[in-house]
Amino acid sequence: MLTQDIDLLVRDTPLVRRKLKRLAALLGGTGPEPVSELSTSQRITVEDGVPVDILFDQLGSGLKFAAIRARSSKVKVGQHALMVAALEDVIRSKQAAGRDKDKAVMPILLATLAVSNARKE
Repeated sequence: MLTQDIDLLVRDTPLVRRKLKRLAALLGGTGPEPVSELSTSQRITVEDGVPVDILFDQLGSGLKFAAIRARSSKVKVGQHALMVAALEDVIRSKQAAGRDKDKAVMPILLATLAVSNARKE
């Protein structure tokens, strides 16, 4: 079971918040709106599309934006370049979250990491 959303970890600045509103409009969605009163996370909801969850400055596992960005890789998607978190950081964040959907995907992530590490040797 793979999660059915996109997670963005961003800095919490006025400029970034304005950009997120523009992103919602470009996607034809609504938001960003708070996910819950207990979280600083927000969500852009896209009708007939994939929701975008926005996490500000750090993940619940204590991973901070600067550290994740330093270990991330640039990936080209169409004409755009995206910074993608290192698989080790994704695994760590999912282990810390401990939700059923995160536990379900863990064997796939760990197997992918093992293959990736074996290819580096």
